[in-house]
Amino acid sequence: MPGRGRFAAILLALVITLVVVTFVAPFVGYTPISPSTVFDGSIPRDENTDRLIFETIRLPRVLFGLVVGGALALAGAAFQALLRNDLATPYTLGISGGSAFGALMAMTLVGTGSPAGAVIGAAGALAMILFLASGTASMRRMETLLLAGITMNLLFGAGIQVLQWKANPYEISSMVRWMMGGLEVLSLGVPLWLLLPLSIAFIVLMANARFLNIATFGDTAASGLGMNPERRRLIVLATAATLTALVVAWAGPVGFVGLIVPHAVRKLTGPDNRRVLPCSILAGAAFLIFCDMLARLWSSEVQMPVGIVTACVGGPMFLAILYRKRGALS
Repeated sequence: MPGRGRFAAILLALVITLVVVTFVAPFVGYTPISPSTVFDGSIPRDENTDRLIFETIRLPRVLFGLVVGGALALAGAAFQALLRNDLATPYTLGISGGSAFGALMAMTLVGTGSPAGAVIGAAGALAMILFLASGTASMRRMETLLLAGITMNLLFGAGIQVLQWKANPYEISSMVRWMMGGLEVLSLGVPLWLLLPLSIAFIVLMANARFLNIATFGDTAASGLGMNPERRRLIVLATAATLTALVVAWAGPVGFVGLIVPHAVRKLTGPDNRRVLPCSILAGAAFLIFCDMLARLWSSEVQMPVGIVTACVGGPMFLAILYRKRGALS
């Protein structure tokens, strides 16, 4: 495990990286805008096109990417630590599938994706996963949770297809576009609002970081130190699931951030979740902002959804992790 000095250097590097991409990203795109023009006070506000693009489109999008990337990476780090499996993410556990199904169900009923619908869908997925894993031995429970999550993800995927089949062409187009994942927001209200649940989730998960470290050795070790493994496991799962649901409700199912970012961070910081969790937020935020920059550069008239970029990056890495683990899975 890296010493405190190296960990401080890693943390500082991640902070600097996040600050740099956050400041650069609003000015990068298929149609670049000039910082000098954006902040030129001599140009009337209504006539400053670059400033209007910066304030109404680019800045909200970048800050939204910061929150979404940090939230998905934090949730992914918690799931991977709890289940002791690098392949455990909000997607492989079925949480994102449940959130997407709930949001799309709300979309068919009220015309727009609803945070309440996403949270209900995530809660249903979590309840079913916990039910399927209940009664199993503690050493097998984590494996059962993962397998149950994958199964639930497939079932919710089938439910999403049913909703699309029953929808009209306009609704199908909206659903398909939303399922690609995106960061299109036109105000700072959404990213600022999501900062609250992200902050609460971070505090709760950091309070349970020591348990996540000890849980690596099984429930007996945690119980021996006066912890209630079942209660703490439920707190971690519920916190990460709720955070994922809220993000999916607004951004759609942006894939692979919760898989590749915590895995890469753990390679740098070591397994201590007191270090992995904060570094995952920073790295996830920077990663998604960077992917969104690529999406804007690759697009012309119609911007590419950021979920396509994260899938192009995350898919090969997912296969690489499976390849390295092929001996353990056989």
